[in-house]
Amino acid sequence: MPRIVVKGMQKADLKAVSTELLERVEKIIARPKNAFTLDLLESVAIYDGLEISRVYVEVSWKSRPVEVCKEVAESINNIIKKAGYEKVFVYFKDLDLEKEFEF
Repeated sequence: MPRIVVKGMQKADLKAVSTELLERVEKIIARPKNAFTLDLLESVAIYDGLEISRVYVEVSWKSRPVEVCKEVAESINNIIKKAGYEKVFVYFKDLDLEKEFEF
């Protein structure tokens, strides 16, 4: 049940790479992609009064080894850069599934 939240991409660009992105993560962590969520939060990064291009990707999931995180981060980075984005930041947030409730 990994949750992937992307900021700083155009919706059309994320839609275009979404299948490849989810299938790649699915392969690395051996979880079916239908267990994932992929969300886009539209945002604009600003520096010195100018809009700048950078993408933030937050992956929330149960704790996994650093090596797995690194492989997932590199895959996400490569896929997003192929879509024309130069700066990509990928970070991970460990979820405590005992404190998660679905209604």
